[in-house]
Order: sequence, then structure tokens, then C-alpha cells
Amino acid sequence: MKRTRLLLACAFAFMFPLAFCACGEEESKDLNENGNGNEQTEEPTPVVVPTVTNLKAGTTLMANELRVSWTAPGEAVLVEISYWKDGTDESKAQKQTVRNENATLIRVAEYGMYHIAAVAIDNYGHRSEKTEITATPAEKDTPFTWAAMADSCTYVLIEQFMNKQKGTFYSTPHDIDGSSWNIYWQQAHAMDVVVYSYERVKESDPELAATYENYFRLWFANDANNYNNDPSDATGFLNDFTDDMCWICLTLLHQTEATGDNTYAETAKTVYDEYIITRAWTDEKGTGLPWKASDKGRNACTNSPGCLIAAKLYQRYGDEKYLSDAKMLYDFMANGNIAELKDGRVEEPPLTYTQGTFGEACRRLYHITGEIKYMQMAERVINYAATSGRCLTDGILRSEGTSMDQSIFKAVYIPYAVNLVLDEKASYSVRTSLKAFLEKNAETLRTHLNRRAWPEMYCDYYWGTTFSGGTASMGAQTSGASLMEGVARLEAASEEGK
Repeated sequence: MKRTRLLLACAFAFMFPLAFCACGEEESKDLNENGNGNEQTEEPTPVVVPTVTNLKAGTTLMANELRVSWTAPGEAVLVEISYWKDGTDESKAQKQTVRNENATLIRVAEYGMYHIAAVAIDNYGHRSEKTEITATPAEKDTPFTWAAMADSCTYVLIEQFMNKQKGTFYSTPHDIDGSSWNIYWQQAHAMDVVVYSYERVKESDPELAATYENYFRLWFANDANNYNNDPSDATGFLNDFTDDMCWICLTLLHQTEATGDNTYAETAKTVYDEYIITRAWTDEKGTGLPWKASDKGRNACTNSPGCLIAAKLYQRYGDEKYLSDAKMLYDFMANGNIAELKDGRVEEPPLTYTQGTFGEACRRLYHITGEIKYMQMAERVINYAATSGRCLTDGILRSEGTSMDQSIFKAVYIPYAVNLVLDEKASYSVRTSLKAFLEKNAETLRTHLNRRAWPEMYCDYYWGTTFSGGTASMGAQTSGASLMEGVARLEAASEEGK
């Protein structure tokens, strides 16, 4: 038995010699530490998370409140914001962790200078070096202004919905639903809000105005997200939908009016001359523009902006053909081809965007021709949207729907309603009541904005309710920002008149 055990032990040692190998002390230590004989393993490469850049902090209208913004590196999924009063221990700093945003509001306990630090954190928890600045909040609340309210709402529109590399807008915050590829005509109205903001701040904040001008150039260079991409089109704005091109042309004209850069207006002129008015066709009802190149149906949402473009081109270039076109398209609308206009309805059902656009076309025609019928029509159709129960809910402009098309309608109406209020040739009673109506809408929206959610301070589809979650809409935000920019224009005009 002993012999058998000895033979088995020898055989096992032969098969697995290391099992019975006696190693020296140094060899054993080297083997245990490195896991292999003489080879040395490399130290793991440290993970370096890039730092937060463009860290800024500015005062708000509220005492002891700061609006903090930054640019996070692409690797970051979180940014940790710390803040502590100058002269106190950083270990007692207050902290906020922000995901997928580049701004936040912080409320400090008392007035004084504060250190603010930002650290980027990647998906594995690796942290960047901190970026630090100092800032001092306002000591007292600042009196409310509509201009400040407009700043906030337009900021949210840009920060949450704009692709800043292209100057174009997503349908949802940061395109979270990936549905922005065909957002074209809406680009006109979102950008129009920025143009109005530019006009308001270009003297007081030239740095922000320069940023806006860059967005204009990018928006133009990227054809306002036009999905058509026709190689025969030198402008980049040709589209099957005639009304889409009309809205884009109106914003191009506005950009030239605001900046003095004639490139935009010249492009609008080309698009109108070559792609819009060439589609007009005539029958016993008159001559009007079709909704699409492939659909001869004629509607208010095409002929209203078409009429306005022609009027504005006449005012800019003085070519009689544009005035002739404007009158022709007005006649097509006013002769009841779209809806009965006696009560002020531009179409059935009445929608704010066509009420405003046709009204503005009429107002322009009045100033061109001096014919009172045009101003009377302008007052009738714009005031209809402010007084008819079909356009209102509890005295506030109603929600016209939650689609991207519907939610942006009010953004088209507001600027033209403001233009009528500011027009001294319009009826005093209409101007006065319309101004009060717009201010009531703005005050209602203001009370239903969740400032604590900033920069996710979204406007709801109806201004009498607060956005309560889900996916925010660029159309709804554009409409709300348009209202605030419009009332800020009224505020500025009132200050100038004092």
C-alpha cells in the first residue's frame, strides 16, 4: 500500500511539477505581486475628465439669487455646482447636481460674494478638476419688467431647443424625441422671436446681439432646416409647401430689417419671385396661391403670408408688381374664398396665426395706399382673435392643439397684434383694448411659469395652466416667448412716450 501511494505521488509530481516546486523567497514575492514570472504589469491609465468651461453667474430680479450657466464637456453626464460664501470653509459648501442641462438657479442664504465651483462627472463617476468663479447676487429685489421676463423665456427657447451649431431649432428639448428632421416652417417663427429679442437688446447688450447675429447666419447657411434639398435650388429654401416658403421669407425680411444685412431680403425676394408667386393660378374665384406645388387647393395659411410678403417687398423695393400681387391676394381673401370675413373670421375654424397674418397684410396695405378699408379689415380680423369665444378660454388665447403646427400658431399672431397696438393710425379703442388683452395674457402666463424649474421653465399650450411634466414643445415655448417679447415692445414704447 505504501509503495502504491509513493508511485501515485511521484506521478502527480511529474504531471504538475510546480505543485511540488520549492521557490526562493524573492521569487515567491515577485510571483505573488505580479502574477507572472519576470513580466511587470503597467499601471492603469488615469481617466481624465475635461473641465467645465464658460462658467458664468449673473444676477436675477430676485435678491440673493444667481443664474449660473456653463458648458459641460461631452464626456459629462452630470455637473456638480458648489457654492459657498467668501470667507467661509469650502467644506460647508451647498451643492446641486445637474443632469443634461447647462444652467441653473441658486438661492443663497444671505447677501455677499460667493465662490461658485463646477465639476464635470462622467458616466463612471470620474470627476474633473473644478472650475471656480466668484459672483455677488443682487442685494434687493429688482422691480419687475416685461423685458426681463422676455429675457428669461427667450433664453429657455434658445438654450433648450436650439441646435447652436446650426442655428436651427429642435421640436423637443435637445431633440430628445428625435423628431426634428422635418421641422421647417416652424423655424421661421422660433427665429422671429430671436430677431425681436435682438432688436430689443442690440443697443444695451452688444455681446448678446452679436451672438444672435451669428445664429441668424447659421440658420440661413443651414437653410432653416429645409428637408427638401433640391439641387436645382440656389437659395436652399424651395419646398413643396408654398406656405412654408412664405413663412420663411417673412423671417428673412425681418432679419434684414433688424440687422441691415440685405442678404436675407434678397434671398426672400428670389424665393418669392421664382417659387411662390409663380404657383398662383386663376379661376372664377380670382387668383390665389396653392397650398402645395402638388396640391391646387388654396387656403388662408398660404394666401395670408403671401399677401404680406408682397406688401413688404413693395415697401422695400418699390416695384409695382409687388403691390399688384398684394392687392390681388387680398382680393382673393376678402372676396370670401376662404371664409366669410364680415364677422372677422379669416378661415373656418378661426386660427390665430391666419387672423394675425392677414391683419398685418391689411395694415401694411393701408400704409401703402392710404385706403381706409385695409385698416378696417386689419382691426376686424386681429381684434376677432382677442374677443371671440371661439379663440379664447376664460378670456385668454386658447390652446389650439398640441402638435408642432398648432402649438406655434399664437407666436405668429402676437407680433402682428402688437404692431396694431403701436400703430397710431389704428382706432384708439381697438388699440387700447388690444393692449390690455395682451398684457392680461402675459400676466396669466407669468403666474403659470415654474421659475424653480429654470432653465426648464417651459410654457404650456394654454397660458392659464402650468407645464406639469412630460415632453416640452418648442411650439408652445415659442408662443410664450413671442408673447413676452411682444409685451416687452409695448413696455418700451410706453417708456419712450413718457
